[in-house]
Amino acid sequence: MVAHALATLDPVDPDTQAEANRLVILLANDPGSDTKVNQAVRSMLEGVAKGERVVVMREDEILAPTQAAEMLGVTRQYVDRLMNNGVLAYQRVPGSKHRRVRLTDVLALGAERERRKAGHVALLDALADAGLLDDA
Repeated sequence: MVAHALATLDPVDPDTQAEANRLVILLANDPGSDTKVNQAVRSMLEGVAKGERVVVMREDEILAPTQAAEMLGVTRQYVDRLMNNGVLAYQRVPGSKHRRVRLTDVLALGAERERRKAGHVALLDALADAGLLDDA
């Protein structure tokens, strides 16, 4: 399992907000500011400058089920069921009953959920356009 040091910024700290805003201005004035990297960094810094909490993670991060649930917008118990049913792969912490999941697996599951949701909405729209849905 990979663990990385986390840098924590307090988004409500006025000094942190001011520094983030200063960096946003620097990046915006950079002649090469139209790059994807510049835009992504600027977007994160703009969030911090506004007092928003921004989380940046490496793709190889290992998460606790609670963290996975927060990312997916579901309960921890639902994540436990996904792991128990083999939908979400997990690893046991050595010498423990605790489980951990890879961020890449959580992101893949989230993308699949979004894809299914979009398909469901498209299907309902098509049925409604064809007049095959009850108004009740």
